[in-house]
Amino acid sequence: MPYLLNVEENSVYGKKKFVNAKDHTECVEFIRQATSAPETSKWTRGRLVKSFKSGELKRGTAIATFDDNGKYPTDALGKHAAIYLSHDNRGIVVLDQWNSQEEVLERTISFHKPPGTKRSNSGDTFYVIE
Repeated sequence: MPYLLNVEENSVYGKKKFVNAKDHTECVEFIRQATSAPETSKWTRGRLVKSFKSGELKRGTAIATFDDNGKYPTDALGKHAAIYLSHDNRGIVVLDQWNSQEEVLERTISFHKPPGTKRSNSGDTFYVIE
């Protein structure tokens, strides 16, 4: 079962709204607080975002990168989690945050990135969190 945004979409904006116990604005903390998703060790890899037809995946669905074993990654290839807004043949529009950004913002994560691109910046590597 996918995790969905359980707060108003326009309420997620603002500096340091979704912080963890260390006062860090990590991507996972945003997902956990905004969707009530469990810790990452309990996440399983759902369907590849890119495989959905435009309009088929519900806006506000939690998505993330996963490793080859279907787990949230711990390797050097990168990891990330975000809230899905939409996608087209160019990329995925998401809401996300990370430590140096310190707030949730909207961005597009492009498809068809060159080899060596970290998972967090490659739309080809995002799946629905279940």
